[in-house]
Amino acid sequence: MTKEAVVQQVKQDCYSQSAEMATEFVNSLLENSAKGNTFDSASANDFAGSVVNQGDTGVEVPESMQIVLDEAYCGASEDEKKRNRAKIIKAIFDGVGTYQRQHGVSIPPDISNYAIHMGFAATDFAANKYKLDRVKLDSASSAHHDQLSLQPNRAVVAILSAFGDAIPFAHYLPADIGSNEAKLAILSHEAGHAYGQYAQGDSMDGVNSGKPYLTSSRIHAMFPAVSTGNIDGKLTKLQDTPSTCDQAADAIKLLRGRAVLYVRGMVAAREVDSEGSGNSVMSGSITISAQTYTIGGNINTDTGVFAITTTPALPDTIPVAVESFVDYERGPENIPSMLSAVRTRPLFAKPWRGFTQVTPDARTQISQELGLDAHGEAMVAIQRQLSGERHYEVLEKALRLGANNQVTFDFDWTNRKTYMHRSDAWRDLASALGVASQQMAIDTFDHGISHLYIGKYIMSDFLSLPSDIWQPSGVMLRPGIFRIGRLFGLYDVYYTPRTIQDTAGAAQILCVGRASSVALNPFVLGDSVPTTMIPLGVSTELKAGVGVYGRSLNEVNPHISASLGCAIINVTNMQ
Repeated sequence: MTKEAVVQQVKQDCYSQSAEMATEFVNSLLENSAKGNTFDSASANDFAGSVVNQGDTGVEVPESMQIVLDEAYCGASEDEKKRNRAKIIKAIFDGVGTYQRQHGVSIPPDISNYAIHMGFAATDFAANKYKLDRVKLDSASSAHHDQLSLQPNRAVVAILSAFGDAIPFAHYLPADIGSNEAKLAILSHEAGHAYGQYAQGDSMDGVNSGKPYLTSSRIHAMFPAVSTGNIDGKLTKLQDTPSTCDQAADAIKLLRGRAVLYVRGMVAAREVDSEGSGNSVMSGSITISAQTYTIGGNINTDTGVFAITTTPALPDTIPVAVESFVDYERGPENIPSMLSAVRTRPLFAKPWRGFTQVTPDARTQISQELGLDAHGEAMVAIQRQLSGERHYEVLEKALRLGANNQVTFDFDWTNRKTYMHRSDAWRDLASALGVASQQMAIDTFDHGISHLYIGKYIMSDFLSLPSDIWQPSGVMLRPGIFRIGRLFGLYDVYYTPRTIQDTAGAAQILCVGRASSVALNPFVLGDSVPTTMIPLGVSTELKAGVGVYGRSLNEVNPHISASLGCAIINVTNMQ
């Protein structure tokens, strides 16, 4: 990976100070740790030493990262101190590279923050502060026994796991190590009182934004009365629609001399009086189909009531509208207000654990004949199993949520195969995805579809799509979940061997949207304690074992609208 690829960072919204600080630190560290497009330990150590000692770098080190780097610099010789710190920095460097290779995008701020938190959770400082019951394990490469000299190994594993095991559409929230609790803060905006087209407390976020509220304009559209052509009504405090006032709502005071009558959207009459109070004269004329209509009447600027006549009578099929503007100086109680509300919802990490054992004979044979460490390989398998379980667990939850937003795409191959290639038929999938994506944006108030999960039958078709709608990831086919490419330049596509329906004749496409912030994402993940290894005592069968445990959260967002960031495309008639 080139230095340019590593340090590439798209502009993203950071909705917490810690995430913003973590992103700035990680980006600066990556930029200063590469030389000749590869990791350079000397450059990394120079940068790390400068920022830790608050040198003139312009970069602020997150407090948790400061603790990780400080502990890495404790211990034996000066050379070993530098190597320990370089291990931590290289873990971040490699972790970011792994994430970018797996998912084809730059590292999001919440994952940088999460990875740093995982590194901190592996420190002795965290273990002592939160009284974590764990045994400090030595590394096979250790030349002496020092409880701090091997600290980088635990932090390295935690950081690499945070980057490498991250689920692409999930947001990550660091959980408190002591209480296992993560606080999800959801910011919303509401109408301060009933006004315009909002009732008091109505949401002003997402699709609810943009209705008449702050504007001083009041407009009421209607049709003239049958036979008389009269235009009678009232401009009020509330609007039923952007073009109609609630005729039963409270009266409002209007600016004098500003009322306008529209006929078929054209200005036909205006308010004449600019001074005084009460009724104000309106007059004008308009020609429609060679017929000139003279308009007269009045509007009461104290009550909003208008009574307008037309000569001859304006046909009752011609739309008209009266508009005027609220006078806030005469009615300051009508000045609209907007309220911001923050609601917090707790999320709790749950514990998991397991262990592995090996007999001395088996361990010796595996080591001598295969050159492998049985315990080490078991630890790798446990970490891989944990990562897979979390990903599939979230996909199962996404499938249940996706039932709230389903769209059917009829592939209709029986009829289409006589006149088009399969790749051409898949172009029409864009419309089904567009419908589901826009509905998701409406439901979540924030975002549409960003990620698709498919099975082997649809994947086999996607791999043959032309380059104008499909960009392959370059990742070799493998048995587990992996990214296969990008569809229509919008959707990152992943293969999953299970969870969704997948047959040759009909299949599902599971769609998930990654939100602009943690609070609005359908899924929130995190860990309070990273994967921790504990040596077990030797049993009577002489089996030596290692236990592993951790505490993690994989939660559906409790905020209902945020949880609706999932959809299902049911593809039918594929054969």
